[in-house]
Amino acid sequence: MTIIKHYLGIILIILGAIVLIATRFSSLATHNWLLLSGFFLIVAGIFFHIRSIKHESNY
Repeated sequence: MTIIKHYLGIILIILGAIVLIATRFSSLATHNWLLLSGFFLIVAGIFFHIRSIKHESNY
């Protein structure tokens, strides 16, 4: 569980990128909820990645 927790940010960023790529190639780019879900996955991934780095640091 700690391994998944450590890499949760990277996993969410990759999932967000996959969602955005899938909407582009399947011509679903006109659906805003798909585009926003990919965006929010990337933003959440950045947040969790920064949070995990801060918890790792001794400073």
